[in-house]
Amino acid sequence: MIRSFQFQLRVLWRRRVLLVTALTTLVFSVGAAALVLANATDGPAGLRGRGATVAGLSEAGGGTEVFLRGASFTGTFLFVLFVGAFAVDFGRGTVRTMLLRQPNRIRLLLGKLAGLLAYAAAWLAVAEVLTWLAARVLAPGQDVSTTSWTSLSAIGSGLVDYVTVLAWIAGYAILAMAIGVLTRSVPIALGIGLAWSGPIEHLTQNAWPDAVRYFPGLLLESFVAGGTAEITAARALLTVSGYVAAAAAIAAVTFARRDVTA
Repeated sequence: MIRSFQFQLRVLWRRRVLLVTALTTLVFSVGAAALVLANATDGPAGLRGRGATVAGLSEAGGGTEVFLRGASFTGTFLFVLFVGAFAVDFGRGTVRTMLLRQPNRIRLLLGKLAGLLAYAAAWLAVAEVLTWLAARVLAPGQDVSTTSWTSLSAIGSGLVDYVTVLAWIAGYAILAMAIGVLTRSVPIALGIGLAWSGPIEHLTQNAWPDAVRYFPGLLLESFVAGGTAEITAARALLTVSGYVAAAAAIAAVTFARRDVTA
């Protein structure tokens, strides 16, 4: 597992990957801060799942709430990104080479997943800091007070928001891993990822509001948003954990037993 973990980090630590990640993180941070603050309403502070308000963002955790809400807009993008990351090794035929270095398939798969999540966790911390800084600059223009953003309570809220988004990302990564391992094709995997996490779930939700209680993508969105009128964050996390556990088991069994021919 350690070998595949280190290999995955070496792949991600290339200059081009780092530059693209850094640019994407910067654009996301500034864009998310601007978007969330611009759409904040004048209502009272309340549950995060009910939308950002000026009063809510002016509280101690308002700075990182901007980050949390901004991250919730990127679910489909992250899902597709992880799907491609797992499927690409089959398309390029690099899985066989990786198995020569790490014959234990389960450890290989876990190492790759751990490497991707470690890389995501590091850049997630950078994104939270950058989003907070961008929001601190933009907040006065939207009548949002930042006085409490540097308090001890704000630090605690920031850590909670970071862990929440990291857990949300891990859920998408494991679901994507299952699709990548099952399809073994980048075009097919990306097609499924785009169709399911985008149109299928949201169009179904428009016709059937209770879909948010059962579809994994919608459950993850509800969790990171702090809950919705249809489902609480805790319930969403509990339900989607079942999907994630099943996806991990299916990916592990499939990868361990299917022949690698490419």
